[in-house]
Amino acid sequence: MHQIIDELYRENRFCRGKLKIHEKFVGPHGLSTPTLMVINTADQIAPLASLIPFTEKMTTKTQTIQYPGEVGVCLQHLGILVGRQAQASIWPDILFWLKCQNG
Repeated sequence: MHQIIDELYRENRFCRGKLKIHEKFVGPHGLSTPTLMVINTADQIAPLASLIPFTEKMTTKTQTIQYPGEVGVCLQHLGILVGRQAQASIWPDILFWLKCQNG
């Protein structure tokens, strides 16, 4: 657990392309799948500003859906998954994006 915290969180190795897995360095530059980011703009755990450096290093197609959060959701970080407004407004967009990726 300490190694995960140090390498992924404190040292940000994956974003920097310096995370070593089976003698190979991995990072955003090596991703080969289109990526959808669903961002809760009220979230303080993973705000949009913290994701931009990662996506700028990606070589694949990315799309972002922003969700403003909603009142009554105790944990805003999970609001995208369980919020009433998210189910009505965000999830259809996520499912549409997935459908487009699969032809």
